[in-house]
Order: sequence, then C-alpha cells, then structure tokens
Amino acid sequence: MKKLVVVLIAVLHFKAIADSESENNNSEASADTLNSGIAMTGRLSNKEDWDYFKLDVSSTENFNLRFESPNSKNEEHQWLVAIQEPRNSYIIFQEALNPSEGNPVERTVSIENNGTFVIFVAPVLGATTVPSVQYKLTITPKNFQTSAGTYNGVWQDDSGLSFYSLHESLEGLLYLELKQDGTSWKAYYGGRIGNKATLDQVIGPGTASLELTFISNDKVEARYRTCKTDAGKICDANGGLLYTGSRVFRE
Repeated sequence: MKKLVVVLIAVLHFKAIADSESENNNSEASADTLNSGIAMTGRLSNKEDWDYFKLDVSSTENFNLRFESPNSKNEEHQWLVAIQEPRNSYIIFQEALNPSEGNPVERTVSIENNGTFVIFVAPVLGATTVPSVQYKLTITPKNFQTSAGTYNGVWQDDSGLSFYSLHESLEGLLYLELKQDGTSWKAYYGGRIGNKATLDQVIGPGTASLELTFISNDKVEARYRTCKTDAGKICDANGGLLYTGSRVFRE
C-alpha cells in the first residue's frame, strides 16, 4: 500500500490547480480572465500595483467569493477586493480582507445583472505596507455546475493521515482512501449532483455511506451519512465533519 501512495504522489502529468495572474494586468483593459470556481493566484508588488480580472457570467446568481493567503501569518496583511457590475460600472462589493494561513475569507455577493464583471485586488488605501505574500481569489456563482471529472486527482486530508484518489466519469465517481501508515484502505462508489457526492463503501472493513461536499475546486468536506464497523458498532459521528481535504494534484 505504501508503494501505491508513492506512485500516486509521483505522477508527473498532473498539474497545479490554479490559474496565475499575468503582469501587467494593472488596468481593466489588460484584465486577466477568471474562470468560475477556479482559483486565481496573484501577488501585489508595490502601492501602485492593482490586479484586474474579468469574469463572464450568463445568469444572475449570487457569487461566492473566497479570498485566501496560505502563506500569510500576519493578521495585519490586508487586500482591497472590489467587484464592478457590467452595465453601469457600479461597485457592488468592496471590502478590505485580511485572510491568514488556514483562515480564508468567504463572502456572498448579490448581483442583479449578467455580463462581464470586473474584479480588482489592490493595496488598502492609506496602508503603510503592501502585502508581498501570494493570494488566491476564487469566485463561484451559486448554482454553478462543474462537468464530470472536475475534481479528479489526488487529495489529502488536512491532518495528513490519508491520501484520496478521486476518479469521476459519466458513469459514476470512485473514491479511494489510502492511509499513509499502510494500514487498511477503502473504496467508495456513487454519484455527484452539483457540489455534493454520495458514495457507498464497496471495499474495506465495515460498511458506510460517505458524503463529500466540494466547497471549492480544491477543498472538500467529508461526512458519514451512515457507518458501521465490522463488529456492528455505529461510527457515523452523528453526521458531523469527518475531515476536510485539499487537492494536491489534478489530472
């Protein structure tokens, strides 16, 4: 089993799960394109550095905005994030955000029009310093439906205990749990609707029904709907959070 885990980690044709800003994207005319549900990474270099992005939306669904800075350990790091609506160029969202390591900021933004939205990330007005660490910006319309295979790849729980190999096709979703210590492994199979997958255990000790909730393209929450050990003991944790996971490689 340890060999299988090593093979999964070492697959070289996987790519990182994020887009990266291009320089110079310091104006609306040179804005980089955001893709719904896909993180965009960026970095501010000085007080005059404003990062512009554009997002094409065909419906009037509320946005989920997720802003994170995985390497930020200083709560004083702040970025000004704003969204401009497509018709009258009004600013419909503007806030100074200060995410830190393990504490992303999430906001729901109400919209009334479709079209091309402009988003910018800039230094906070009056700030004495500009955060030099990398940020990640993800915007996802409320009812955004990802295609089959969107979440394929290798995942790891945030406790570092197990790796998970996820493979989805039009026929269904296969989810393999591979413990890093080489002990028992499990396989789950089922389907996904929207950002939720319901999977039944098909290999491994005991029985279980597992629910995966994809809170972004690279973050997942796992909960047991039902769970019993080989001895028949209930282990579903009353539907509580089992673990959160992060995707480390993408097919």
